[in-house]
Amino acid sequence: MDGEQRANLDDLRRRALDDNYSPPALTSTLEQDVLDGSERLNLSHAGGELNLPGEGVFLGLEEDFTHEVRSQSKRYDWRTRTDQTERRNQAFQSQMEGLTDAYMRFCAEDELRGRHGGNRWEELELRRQTRAGDSPTVEAVYEIKVVDSFETRTVDVDVSDTQGRLNIANLVVAGLMPCAPYTPHVAFTIRVLESYRTLHARCPQLAIHAYVKALCDQHEVEYYPYLRQQFSNAYDVYLEIRRRTDARVMNALGRDDSWRLKHACPACTYKLEGEDDLIFDMLTMMDGNDSLKRVLRRSKVEQDDESSEPTLGPSRERVDNRDAGDGYFIDRGMVEEWAKRRLADILPMEANSDEDNPCADRWKNMINDVTSKMWGIFDETGIFLALCRHGFVLVIADMIRSGELAKYPLAVVKLLLDTFGFKLGAGYDVGCHFGTTVNNSDLGEQARAQGFKSLVGSFHGHAHNRLCQLNFLATYVKGLDIEDLEGCERFFSRSNGLAKSCRYASRFHRQQEISTYCKQIDAVETYANLSNFLCTNYRQALNILKTEPALHAWMEREGIEDVETFHEWLREEREYLLGLKAASRKDVETLEMEYIRKLRKLQDSTAKHATLLGLARQANRDDGDFVPGVRKEDVARRHAKDRVDRDREAVRELERLLEVSQTWTESSPKWSETVVAIQRRDYQAALNALELVVVERIFELTKVNRSQTGYKMRTHIGKALQARSKAVRNAIERYNAAARELTPPKPDLTWNQVVEYAFLGDFDLLRDAEAVVLSHPWTRPAYRMYMDNYFKTLRAKEEIKRLNVEIPRVITWIQDETRVLEKKEEALERAEDGTDEEQRRSWHLAVQVRLYRQRRGRFNAGHMARFRKLAGTPSFTGSIRPGRAVEVTESRRAQRAADGELLSRVNGDSEDEMEGVEETPAAADAPPTGEDGVDDDEEGEDAHNEEVGELLYHISRIGLDDGDRPRADDDG
Repeated sequence: MDGEQRANLDDLRRRALDDNYSPPALTSTLEQDVLDGSERLNLSHAGGELNLPGEGVFLGLEEDFTHEVRSQSKRYDWRTRTDQTERRNQAFQSQMEGLTDAYMRFCAEDELRGRHGGNRWEELELRRQTRAGDSPTVEAVYEIKVVDSFETRTVDVDVSDTQGRLNIANLVVAGLMPCAPYTPHVAFTIRVLESYRTLHARCPQLAIHAYVKALCDQHEVEYYPYLRQQFSNAYDVYLEIRRRTDARVMNALGRDDSWRLKHACPACTYKLEGEDDLIFDMLTMMDGNDSLKRVLRRSKVEQDDESSEPTLGPSRERVDNRDAGDGYFIDRGMVEEWAKRRLADILPMEANSDEDNPCADRWKNMINDVTSKMWGIFDETGIFLALCRHGFVLVIADMIRSGELAKYPLAVVKLLLDTFGFKLGAGYDVGCHFGTTVNNSDLGEQARAQGFKSLVGSFHGHAHNRLCQLNFLATYVKGLDIEDLEGCERFFSRSNGLAKSCRYASRFHRQQEISTYCKQIDAVETYANLSNFLCTNYRQALNILKTEPALHAWMEREGIEDVETFHEWLREEREYLLGLKAASRKDVETLEMEYIRKLRKLQDSTAKHATLLGLARQANRDDGDFVPGVRKEDVARRHAKDRVDRDREAVRELERLLEVSQTWTESSPKWSETVVAIQRRDYQAALNALELVVVERIFELTKVNRSQTGYKMRTHIGKALQARSKAVRNAIERYNAAARELTPPKPDLTWNQVVEYAFLGDFDLLRDAEAVVLSHPWTRPAYRMYMDNYFKTLRAKEEIKRLNVEIPRVITWIQDETRVLEKKEEALERAEDGTDEEQRRSWHLAVQVRLYRQRRGRFNAGHMARFRKLAGTPSFTGSIRPGRAVEVTESRRAQRAADGELLSRVNGDSEDEMEGVEETPAAADAPPTGEDGVDDDEEGEDAHNEEVGELLYHISRIGLDDGDRPRADDDG
């Protein structure tokens, strides 16, 4: 740079520092964009930019700008769709805190105006205006197309900040959700997005594609695919804002990420002081479902040969690290800890590996799936779900490119044990097999220490064999109440509607669909039906107990003195089935029997050798056809001769062991005796095997023929029997073959005879069994029916005991949750500390706490009404008075301990300053506490609430009693 150029540069610096200096007006838009830094100026390396003194620099720049504009061609956008999507997501994420603030402000102002009382964006429609002052004119109005439920309007709204720049947060304040992060031309009203969210939860089949088409029909415009993309963008932003808003509410309430799972169900998790001990503290159910699978996007691979199988190309999935799980999904890394390389050592591979697992040789899905290959077109192949017995979603695991592997339930059980602790029961359709898997895994020690038990649901249990049912069927498991553990099937019947929205979605959108659905269903359906579930189960259990007098009357007629007899029958039946299973496997064949079999085998091989020898001689005759090399007849003859030699050697070895001097023939004395023993043994083995498979199915057919078995249960059992009918047919064929060998021969058994047998007593074939099974009372249909009725009454009593625990839990939860939320809401509304902006934010947060309370609290009145009606039932033995939660007491004790430690620390630090001054006991400054350590004000409040609850309880009982009490004129 020469001296002239440096002087011109210094002159520009002086002018820039002079506040009274105004540069010449620039007419080119490109010039303004370059000077304010929003556009880059393309300059060559020729130099000369500073050769003009003073304002000539600006004139030279303007000339360069004009040339740049004229020579600039249309810029080609080299960005891919992946780049555009990633940049859009990043742009929205960078503004999300401001958008969340704006949404909370919108909700607060919307509540003041009356919820959804009008279109807020209509108030922001303005004429063009300019800002006052010496600054040049700045346009403060932005034109945007607003899509509402029944209209679309292009409006001018003021969405600029103090600098005149576009701020999309102002759109959210106006009740609009933009579909682009910086310069949106289309925005959707929040009520349209909220309408779709609630409709989609109630009707999962309603996808975005169909909803946007419906909007187009309402607006009488043509549908284009980009409209769906715009709505999807706005909907994603809206759901992310709602998630962040809920996170702020939870944070204000002092609830961390694990709080949702620990308090998923009030009836299961909100334990009270002094409540009865249960066999299972919590009953859960889990199962896998492959409806919510997702196609993995792959690149196309050109095939050289049209006849060759198609080859899957590499993945072209866009990486999207956004998380929409809402705390429902298990991290994939936790699942992979139980991956395939560890399962090979823990799965029971042998049928006799565990005597308590009679289905180990039948339910092979968990073993076969270890080495199975899922279709390569899918990434997530379904979900593995865990629910509590009331239907609240606990946790979800994605099944990744596999079937229902054992690693998914293992990961779920590990998380549930770590969260809920002891005495957990988990229902699973293959729970009999899974229990062995848990015991053999690294989780086994923890599961045994915490009392975990794997169970089988009632619906799937009837598809298992009878021996398995005696161990795992819900009717016979102590502590299972009348719970069927089949809630996952009911959940999947509704959630399968999400398949249309998830099949071709991205990983993020699929997860968002599932978590949003679960969250909404938990809040507005499962929680709403909670009291109905409890009250219906209570009445159902009472109806079962009404059959108890008939049971005792029958026992008296039949001479059954004690109900322990029913337990003895179950043990006898189990021992009988185990004996059949062992008898069908054991081999008690004697040496004489083996000698006869070897002799028969030697006779057969000798006869076959003689036949092949004749064929070989005929082929080698002079008039035979010439064949080069060795003839196949000669090869077959040599092989037959080798078999004869082996069989003769086996016979000689047995003759040596039996000390037989002369080979037996059919005329030998011991031949006939041994043949009869062989026939009897073969027949008995075939009979035992047939009896085992038929007895199990007859017991299931007995369930089908009962009057209280529903159509779906009958169909399910029938399909299970049909699927296993091949085993029955094979057993029948083996039996018939053995029966024909007897002297005299037994009649053949046909398939039609077996399928027509309804009860064990009709199966005349079993009278020939070694064990006289028909002599046992439990084989008679009437006895079995009353035995099952007895166990159902036991389960009904357990159900009432559990409901007497769960109902007060729900009532206490309603009281405590309402009190906590109201106190927090009041504290946030009365917050006076901080700046005006902080107070405004506190008010916005108070509105969100109130909305959160109203969403869950709207069902509480219905809950209490159902509980009060149940309390009026004469057989009701529980209480509808609220109790004291264990976690509330523990929280107060922890807070008191922390306050006491802080107070003692403060007193210790001030001892030197207080020297010479009379000491005041620390207890005088501390809040007064009762004998049990609870603050007096809190204890008084609890006592008041208990008194009010008891009063309401007695009032409800009086009202119901008055309604049920007969009038004076009723007697005539």
